[in-house]
Amino acid sequence: MKELRERGIYALPDGREFVIHAVFRGGYILYTPVGWEFSGVHLYESDDSGRIRSNGRPTHWNIGDLTDTSRTARSRSRNGAAQKPFTG
Repeated sequence: MKELRERGIYALPDGREFVIHAVFRGGYILYTPVGWEFSGVHLYESDDSGRIRSNGRPTHWNIGDLTDTSRTARSRSRNGAAQKPFTG
């Protein structure tokens, strides 16, 4: 399984983008950018072999289908600060 960047923003072939979070048991959790920012529920997760699942059911995607956008999500925030423009 290819290694993904923590908080990296990756796109599925259909264009939807997700923030990646590695989990201790192996695999990844995929959040929408808004879900990541506001500690929402993840839409997808992968197992340690790279299969992407939704609600525990396999999808036709795997980790190898994700394309790195070269962007990184900010650390989570309690008040939505990561969604505000950076002015520093």
